[in-house]
Amino acid sequence: MLTRFFGTSKPLAVVVVIIYMTLGFFYSNRQWVIEPFNWQETLRLVGMWLLFISTMFILNFVAQKNDLTKRSTYGVLLFAAFSLALPAALRDGAILLAGFFILIALRRIISFKSELYMERKIFDATLWILLAALSFYFSWLYLIAIYIALLLYNISNPRYLIIPLIAIISFAVIYYSFLLLQAGSPADVDIVFESVSFDFKAYNELETLTPIAFFIALLLWTVWRYLGEQRNASSGAKSRYSVILGLLAVGIVVITLSAHKTGAEWYLIVPVMTIIVSNFLEHTESPIFKESLLWLIVLLPVFINYIA
Repeated sequence: MLTRFFGTSKPLAVVVVIIYMTLGFFYSNRQWVIEPFNWQETLRLVGMWLLFISTMFILNFVAQKNDLTKRSTYGVLLFAAFSLALPAALRDGAILLAGFFILIALRRIISFKSELYMERKIFDATLWILLAALSFYFSWLYLIAIYIALLLYNISNPRYLIIPLIAIISFAVIYYSFLLLQAGSPADVDIVFESVSFDFKAYNELETLTPIAFFIALLLWTVWRYLGEQRNASSGAKSRYSVILGLLAVGIVVITLSAHKTGAEWYLIVPVMTIIVSNFLEHTESPIFKESLLWLIVLLPVFINYIA
């Protein structure tokens, strides 16, 4: 039933996913309902919801435009389910904002393949990643993905290697000027650098451990199929598969090194995981297995919120 309904691209399926996302988002933030009404908190929550929905639409656009998935709505459904399985992320506006900025940067990085307007694309991708780092510090590691994409797409112009550095310097000057304007004097400017942490104690909670264990198992299962598809792909498409896997690797490094682990940081790899699992579903021949897996993914957030 789910595979038939979401197996094609239709507006009604997107509407159903938006309702699913809305119900899950506000249930994860249900504390807002029982607290005294506050306009500021309400506007903040609505802004977070709009950011969440917008991220889904951008991911769908990026996947379709770059032929990362077929013309189905598996992607929007999987993004919704994976995100809703991380209630900590849906309560964290900084993570949602970082995920939004990183996705826009990934859109630029994936489009390096065309080699059109490369200077602008590299500069834009760098700035979006740096903006994400203001929300979630270790997002800056996605700068590595720019160089990975240049390498995998076999783009060897030395000038392109310098552009991220120029963007970083430009961003640093503007950011420091803003801090200086706020502080009033250089002595009062406070720039915080977060340290690496390998403290995974937060993952001991069942609400956090369950979706992470599910994600890891699902990735281990689907990445092998993705590698198989890469081997069978045309020579022009193989590099695109490699870039997606490179982005996944960078995301895992970000999760591993992040200073404050709450489970919310896994939201940052949800877009890439969505692309990989969507491909798996689109190429799976067994309808029973595909239907069962899709139901399991869709019901995962329900189980997570039940045990929370």
